[in-house]
Amino acid sequence: MNEAERAYNLTEFAAGAGAANPGETMAAKVGVAAPEFDAQTLEGQIVRLSDFRGARHVVMMTGAVTSPMCAFEAPALHQLQSEFADRGFAFFFLYTRESHPAENFRAHESFEQKLAYARELQRLENIRLPIIVDHLDGRIHRAYGAWPNALFVIHKDGRLVFRSNMANHGELRQFLEDVVAAERALAAGRVVHLQYSERVVAHEADQVTHRRVYERAGPKAFEDYWAKRPQHRDRWP
Repeated sequence: MNEAERAYNLTEFAAGAGAANPGETMAAKVGVAAPEFDAQTLEGQIVRLSDFRGARHVVMMTGAVTSPMCAFEAPALHQLQSEFADRGFAFFFLYTRESHPAENFRAHESFEQKLAYARELQRLENIRLPIIVDHLDGRIHRAYGAWPNALFVIHKDGRLVFRSNMANHGELRQFLEDVVAAERALAAGRVVHLQYSERVVAHEADQVTHRRVYERAGPKAFEDYWAKRPQHRDRWP
């Protein structure tokens, strides 16, 4: 491993520094060109963002086998994929670093290990979104925003049009419906305005899913979390 790969693959839970202003922690900005990327699928194919230019909007959720929030959001993303795939959207799951590395799923030391963990996530959570695996140095994750379960939508014209540091399927559904409605209005020759908005909202965490994912990661996942959040020891998750 080189220095960039070691620096990215954290060996313990990161407590979310900068969470008071999460927008500033996300490198990719809404309204401008989304960072280009290429990533490998579990079958060994290469997916490039440019492959979808002018053809389909791209929805991308980040996560890993030790990310409770991605396990919680996956079923809803499957439902959205079934509803919107034939309406001009391509859905992907970007496999990133382990958010809660522990005895059973350690911080990545090789790309082959990362691929193996991605396959375990697919099996354990029945992931039906196409999984693309970030490089060992996390270059895609870092270019967009290195949160454990972030969500992005890239317009088919290449602009990043939606980002959230935590996936929220209800918010995403509304946004996808808005994109479809705007396209219909444009196709009908109606006038549309370009809207930009940001918001910060409390997002309740699912305790059952967190505990299940921590348990499969290993006891260290609990201890790392409690070290950063001592007020939750033996109480949550």
